[in-house]
Amino acid sequence: MPDYSKSIIYTIRTRESVYVGSTTNFTKRKYHHKCYIKKKINRKLYKTICDNGGEWDMKPYKEFPCENITQLNIEEERIRC
Repeated sequence: MPDYSKSIIYTIRTRESVYVGSTTNFTKRKYHHKCYIKKKINRKLYKTICDNGGEWDMKPYKEFPCENITQLNIEEERIRC
């Protein structure tokens, strides 16, 4: 069970776009993004990264301690808009 008190909202930037995501383990999430890019997983984010020469940067946007995934998703969506 994730510890939502350790939640982080993060951004991934390419030359052309910004993606907003969230996690309870930033290091592990960044590792998974790297793996998905390397495996060329067919999702818009990873296609955008590959189309931009593989250049991307993932940084924490803000810490967001909360109680559950619903609260985390609401905050992520609020930042995305």
